[in-house]
Amino acid sequence: MIRVLIVDDEEQLVEAFKKKLSREGLAVTAAATAREAMAVMKKQTFDVCVLDIRLPDMDGVELLESIKKNEPKLEIIMLTGHASVDTAIQSMKLGAYDYLSKPCKLTELSNVIQKAYEKKALRERNIVLQEQLQRVEAHDSFISTSEPMNEVKRLIRLVAPSDVPVLVLGETGTGKELVARAIHNMSPRSASQFVAVNSSTLQESILESELFGYKKGAFTGAQTDKIGLLELADKGTFFIDEIGDMGVAIQAKFLRTLETGIFRRLGDTRESKVDVRFIFATNKSLENEVKEKKFRKDLFFRLNTFIITLPPLRERKDDIPLLADYFLGKFARGGAKKILCREAMDLLRDYRWPGNVRELANVMERAVLLCASRETILSEDLPQSMMEGRFIDRDLDRKDLPEDELTLHRIEQEHIERVLTLAKGNKSKAARLLGISRRKLYLKTQEK
Repeated sequence: MIRVLIVDDEEQLVEAFKKKLSREGLAVTAAATAREAMAVMKKQTFDVCVLDIRLPDMDGVELLESIKKNEPKLEIIMLTGHASVDTAIQSMKLGAYDYLSKPCKLTELSNVIQKAYEKKALRERNIVLQEQLQRVEAHDSFISTSEPMNEVKRLIRLVAPSDVPVLVLGETGTGKELVARAIHNMSPRSASQFVAVNSSTLQESILESELFGYKKGAFTGAQTDKIGLLELADKGTFFIDEIGDMGVAIQAKFLRTLETGIFRRLGDTRESKVDVRFIFATNKSLENEVKEKKFRKDLFFRLNTFIITLPPLRERKDDIPLLADYFLGKFARGGAKKILCREAMDLLRDYRWPGNVRELANVMERAVLLCASRETILSEDLPQSMMEGRFIDRDLDRKDLPEDELTLHRIEQEHIERVLTLAKGNKSKAARLLGISRRKLYLKTQEK
């Protein structure tokens, strides 16, 4: 709802304005003097102010300057007689949105108020969206030919046209936000905002103010009104990542919004309503969180309507060459061609990728930097931890190991032998790959 303050001492004109604008759904407050207007603005916030240039107790241009110092985001429309058009133009240079000559048509005033509000709302949206920018490209994790990811794509296509809440499950780095963006882009809401917030990165009090917004004076430091992310996402899609980390107190407030679209800004006495499609994500087991009383059961049931589970990268190893090639092209400078040698590719395939696609992207970016002008990425360009974990992971995946082969000493000896083979008997290189001294390697090879 657009909140309008009319500052004019002509009672009949003000009453006509109020009747017309109220019928159109605007919330209208009137003040006859500058002093009265300033008193009202200390108690309420407005989107648009309609200000007469001539007031009984102050020049309208002076009041304009005063308002702009305290409420720079407020859009002001000046009302002027024909004799003071030059003054009205001067007021626009001081920050007024527009001016209208009296007597003005009610429809004309209504249209200008609507345009002024749209300008204010767009500016607020742009400010918040700048805070939302992510260093993520929307297609990174959908470079895939694997069956698990084909199923994910099928579910996205199935649920996108509806307004059903979606819960995306998966380990860190699997691309949960990319799934949410894909659902939004394929939905009827794609022309509206996609707004994202991560519950795990914000303190509970900060998260609440980010979600719902707040009124000026709601708490120490709240010097102006702040639009919440919920309002920003109106008519669009709101993605809440790591919903399992949201505090129980906020969960109760959020559940009502999820069910009705109704919420209240911090410090506000009035309720607001939004039309939002919700998508959630977590790497936790919400069932366990419910059992431990860390997550509300009623909210869990509401989120559990439609679930998409993202597979970890270790379960879609056929996609690793495609993803690696994509990231090499992405990070190589000036379109330079980069390829992986066979040994390096084998290392990528054997690694378990606890950080999933995000970790693969980081490894490829690092490899491009290390290989410099060289076209081929070698195994030495990959993190040493990948080499160390390769053989241990391969052994632990076997189910038929006898008990005497499960000792740490036995696994260590076999790992040393394989690294020596990989280094072609070069003990200095093997020691470097193992992260130990050459003398310690010698001692290890003498152990029985």
